[in-house]
Amino acid sequence: MIIKVMVSLLIGFIFGMIPFSYIIGKIKGIDLKRSGSGNIGATNLGRILGLKFFILGFLLDGAKGLIPVVIAHQGQLMPAIAGVGAIVGHIFNPLFKFRGGKGVSTTIGVISGIVPKQFFISLGAWLIVYFCTFIVSLASITFAIVLLFTTLISADTTQMVKGLILLIVVLIIIAHRSNIKRLLKKTEPKTIFWRKG
Repeated sequence: MIIKVMVSLLIGFIFGMIPFSYIIGKIKGIDLKRSGSGNIGATNLGRILGLKFFILGFLLDGAKGLIPVVIAHQGQLMPAIAGVGAIVGHIFNPLFKFRGGKGVSTTIGVISGIVPKQFFISLGAWLIVYFCTFIVSLASITFAIVLLFTTLISADTTQMVKGLILLIVVLIIIAHRSNIKRLLKKTEPKTIFWRKG
């Protein structure tokens, strides 16, 4: 059991470390660490380069959450643990002195493979909040809260998965702590992806 946990966690962590959005930015001549919010995730990429690059970064960051879950499932390991590893690898990326992205895109990839019903409900909540406010962080925090609530009340979800979803949501909230401070101060910027910069 311990070996399965460690291998699953390692697989996820390795995938989570891959900074797709940062690499895309570099290819386009932009250092995400020195541009926009300074974050290496898809939101900052889209904020600078526009909607199509947000979508590309979002899909790739989501894939690095989904792929280790699928690998763990096929290898009879622990998919949920692999998912947590991917999210931890993205948020606490050792390639960037343990300061990575917010983890939402990667989380979406993970939960789409573990709890798809809760994923679609949470995604709907994200879309509603985003298009009402254009504040990505608020939509992402809402996504996390709805994900946790719908998972906890689900009768067909194991206690282990519920516990791991709780851990994932806590990680997302921690990653958004600076955004929460700005939201409380009403200084959090809006992001309209189809407007570059």
